[in-house]
Amino acid sequence: MIIVLLLLVGLVMFVMYMRAKNRFITKTPWQHFFHGMTFSAEEFYKKVEQTVQDWKLTGITIDRESFLESHLFSAKREYLRITRNEFVYFIGAVPLGTGMFVSSWMCQKAVKKHSLENTPFLNKLMGKERDNKSFYQEDVDYMYRSAVHTAVLEVVDSYTNASGVRGLTDFERQLTEPKK
Repeated sequence: MIIVLLLLVGLVMFVMYMRAKNRFITKTPWQHFFHGMTFSAEEFYKKVEQTVQDWKLTGITIDRESFLESHLFSAKREYLRITRNEFVYFIGAVPLGTGMFVSSWMCQKAVKKHSLENTPFLNKLMGKERDNKSFYQEDVDYMYRSAVHTAVLEVVDSYTNASGVRGLTDFERQLTEPKK
């Protein structure tokens, strides 16, 4: 019985490891700590979600995803997930001491080794080649990255203005470019 239980726990851990391993090839973070400002993460996510929906951005899905803090038996943290094509944005809000920490991660889904998405000829034929996008495709990708980041900043600004906490400087507002 103990052996079966250990095998089952091992299998679950292996599946979780494989699922988490190499899900994304690009991770571009934006993060900021707001001292003296507190709010509900759930409320923050709803405001970002509503802002994005109000802008009527097409081709996106909005959901939540929970991640383990560190190991299999650790607590989970919930993030707002906004997806469009191969790009996934994870937005987090976490209370920290006397303030709030807000983060946004722009990720690109990893291509599975054994899939049609990994066939250069088919990707080129269908206009889905990741490494050789047209100007238009690059513009659309950047528009969505910029729109999601702007939505996060708009909600952050509403909180800083309401609480009297110093707003973000131009430098702190910048979204860094993804590494290629």
